[in-house]
Amino acid sequence: MLVTRRLIDTFKAYVRRTDIVRLPAILLFSLAVSGQAQTVDEAANQQEADVGTSQAETEAAQAEAETEQTQTDAEQQEAIEEDIDGSLDDAKGSAEVTEEQRGLSLKWDVRGGYSGSDTKERDDSETKDDLWRARYRFTGTVGLFPYLRAEVRMAGLCSEVECEPNFVLTDYLPTNTSMEDGDVTLDKAFLNWYRLEKFSIVAGRMQTKFVALGGVYAKSLDRNTGNNTNVNWTDGAHFVYKADNGWASHLIAQHNAPEGATEVRRGPLDFKDDNARVSYFFALDNKERTPYFLQRGLDISYLPSALLKDGALTGRREDYYGIVVRSSNRWPRRDDDVRLRVAAEIGYAPETQTRAAAGLAGDGDADGLAWNIVLSLMDFAPDHSIGVNYGEVGAGWLLSPQFRQNESLSEIRYQWRRSRGLALDVRVRRRTELEQLVSSTRKQDELDFFVRLTLGGVIW
Repeated sequence: MLVTRRLIDTFKAYVRRTDIVRLPAILLFSLAVSGQAQTVDEAANQQEADVGTSQAETEAAQAEAETEQTQTDAEQQEAIEEDIDGSLDDAKGSAEVTEEQRGLSLKWDVRGGYSGSDTKERDDSETKDDLWRARYRFTGTVGLFPYLRAEVRMAGLCSEVECEPNFVLTDYLPTNTSMEDGDVTLDKAFLNWYRLEKFSIVAGRMQTKFVALGGVYAKSLDRNTGNNTNVNWTDGAHFVYKADNGWASHLIAQHNAPEGATEVRRGPLDFKDDNARVSYFFALDNKERTPYFLQRGLDISYLPSALLKDGALTGRREDYYGIVVRSSNRWPRRDDDVRLRVAAEIGYAPETQTRAAAGLAGDGDADGLAWNIVLSLMDFAPDHSIGVNYGEVGAGWLLSPQFRQNESLSEIRYQWRRSRGLALDVRVRRRTELEQLVSSTRKQDELDFFVRLTLGGVIW
């Protein structure tokens, strides 16, 4: 009470000392100042709120733009991968790892169809052939430890000529290109130590593929195991190092049995000499997009003491080298409905067999130049694509699994690809000898076709 009384007395004394006339003005001024200060504070607060909202909207817009760009990049990359995969795993080797293997996975695939050919032989006779053939494969992959996986694949061939399974393990091919019909073997059995986007080391029996990424085609002048319905492989070790700039360096050391290699190597290459037991392959490859390329590559094959210079075991032996450059591109760059894929390869062998060893007239060595170009029109209708391929291979180029030496090749191919594990290919191809052999009356000319279905899936 005493405190309250003192406050009241103090207030009265203040009122008596204050000009009563000026009091209302003082009160009005105080209210005005208070109102203006409140207005300023509210404006400042509103401005801060607006700035915060604007900054939040800007950050949200940037995040959305980055998300859209990331999604666009992913869609473009997915479209490119859809273009370059061919059918199933036609363009992917064993050393290519895109995700960490965890646990056990089991996969299967079947590729089969009907093929026929009409050949005008070198003696002017005519030969017609047709065949039903299928290849089946079962793959098991297990992650042993982080960044270490093991993979085994069983592959077999079945045709109307021979389909009874005959399991064999061999370190060479019984034919020029593949295992025989009816054979069942392991075309993969390897260990793979890797770090994603850094390095990959494969040791054992593997698939090695260095192809021009040409849409419906996956063709190569030097190395493409397991193409078409063939069963073949590489025995040895494959080292890969991936640089930050997108370039990957490859080194392959490959075992060759005296009876022959485990992938396509054309005569007069021969591996009976002890110095020919191991051959080497070096490559630089970049599949990151640039304004001008989707793929760039350089390959060097080195086969010591493997070339029969004169075409005979008793003649000279020389080292055989093969150099290949390749590139590919895609227009338009974005994921439009219709896309054009273009790919090209050029190969050259500086040391080849003599023309006489190749069965050709004249002196000197056989032509070591090879090249091919591919154009594919992707998705001219949903899931439907078509491509053309033309190439010429000199008699001295002996490395290609898909182009025979001393031949020109013209091909048109249609592909219906519903998914990664379902594709139908129809091909018509003509192959003609570039130079007539001295022992023949005409150049060999072959027209062939196939209708081929590829199926694949995951068991586990």
